[in-house]
Amino acid sequence: MMKLEPIASGVMDSPMNDDPFAALDLPVRFDIDLADVRRRLMRATRSLHPDRASSPVEASENTTRLAAMNAAAQSLEDDLERAEFVLRRHGGPSPSEDRSLPDGFLESMLEVRMELASAHASGDEADRARLEDWARSEWNDRRSAVADLLDCEEDRVPDHAALVAVRLELNRWRYAQRMLEQIDPNVNALDL
Repeated sequence: MMKLEPIASGVMDSPMNDDPFAALDLPVRFDIDLADVRRRLMRATRSLHPDRASSPVEASENTTRLAAMNAAAQSLEDDLERAEFVLRRHGGPSPSEDRSLPDGFLESMLEVRMELASAHASGDEADRARLEDWARSEWNDRRSAVADLLDCEEDRVPDHAALVAVRLELNRWRYAQRMLEQIDPNVNALDL
C-alpha cells in the first residue's frame, strides 16, 4: 500500500485522484460528520489559497489541489456517491460487476413508474405526491440499510456477504433516486 503524504494542514494527497477520503484525510466510513468535511475543506482553502503561494508554479499546484479537494467534499456530501466510494474501498462489487435486484423488484418499479406517468398525464397532484412520499421513504430506507451494513469499527472491513448486500441496496437506492428525479427534475440528492 502506498503511503499518503500530507500536502497541507493535515490534508492528504493521494495517488488515487478519485479517493475523496484520502483527499480530505478522512477515515473510510459511510457515516461521517459533514461539518468536519466542510471544516477540513475550509482549512485547506486557507492554507492552499493561490495568493499565499510563493511562486506561480506553487499557485497552480495549490489551485489543482483545491479543485480536487472541492470535488472530494462534494462527493462525500452525496450519500449515494459516498456509499459507492466506501464499497469500492472495501473491495465490494461495482455497479457493472453486480446489477442484482430482489426478485420482483423491476416489475414493481415498472408499476410505480406507470402510476407516475398516469399521475403526470392526468395532473393528479395527490397521486404524484403519494408517489413522491413513497420514493422518499424508499430512498431513506435504502440509505439506512446501507448505513447499517457499512457501520463497523474503523479498523474492520465488512465481510464479503455484507459487501454484496450493500451492492444490492445501492442498486435499489439508485432506482429510488431516479424516481425522485422523475417526479421532480429539480430534486437534489444533497437535500434529501
